[in-house]
Amino acid sequence: MSLVINESKAKKAVKALFKHELAKNQDSIRNVWLTINVFEPVDQSKSNPTRILLKHSIQAPGTQRCLFTKDPTKPVKDLLISKHIKGIHKVIGLTKLKKDYPTPEKRKLLMEQYGEFVADLRVMDKMPKLLGKDVYKKRREPLPLDLKKKDIQKEVIRAVKSTFMDFHTGSCYSVKIASTMLNETQALENLLGCISNIVKETEGGAENIRSLMIKTADSLSLPVYEAEEEEGVVYEDTDEEDE
Repeated sequence: MSLVINESKAKKAVKALFKHELAKNQDSIRNVWLTINVFEPVDQSKSNPTRILLKHSIQAPGTQRCLFTKDPTKPVKDLLISKHIKGIHKVIGLTKLKKDYPTPEKRKLLMEQYGEFVADLRVMDKMPKLLGKDVYKKRREPLPLDLKKKDIQKEVIRAVKSTFMDFHTGSCYSVKIASTMLNETQALENLLGCISNIVKETEGGAENIRSLMIKTADSLSLPVYEAEEEEGVVYEDTDEEDE
C-alpha cells in the first residue's frame, strides 16, 4: 500500500503554521514536528534511532556538536585530526560522561553547552542509561555516527542534515522535520521529502498510518494526511536508502 499525500493541503498546513509562529514567536526559532498517529500501537524490539535525511538542515549555523565515544578517546581524536574532520567540537568518552555528568542537573548543563549530540555507533546502546531519561524526554538524544566509514566527513555532513526517528512503542510519535529558521518552501520540501522514509520505518507501514500532523511546541496540530483521503501524490512505502 502507498500513502497518498495532498500536497496542496500540506502546503496550506505549513503556511498556517508559519503564520502562527510569526505572530507569536518572532524572536525565537521553533522546531516543527511531524506527528505520526497509527491505528495499531507499535510494539517492536528496541534498536538504534533511524536517521532520516532532510533536504535542508534544521541545525543553526555555528551549532556546537559533541561526540560521545568509547574509551580511550585519543584514537578517535587523532582520527578526526588526521582526516581534518570539521563539525565536531568536543569528544567525550563514556568514563568522563559517567564521572562528570552523573546527575540530571549536570547533564542539563551539558545540553546547554552543545546544540547537537552525536554518538559513535559502537556506544549508541549505552547512551540511554548514561544520558538519562530527561535528555530523551527533551528529544536531545544523539544521532548515530559511524566512525568506521571511509568518508567520515560525509557522515558528519549527513548527521548535520538529518533528523532521527525512534518509534518503537505506542500509538503516536513526533519527528523533528523543520524549524522556523527555514522558510515555508524549505519546510515543505523537508516535510514531503521525508515522508516515504518515515512510512517505511513505521511498524505496519502505510496501512497503519492513521494521520500525519505538523505542529510546534505551542501550536495546534495541523493535518497533512488523514486515512481515507484519495486525491494527492503517492508516497511509496519503499526500501530505498535515504541518500
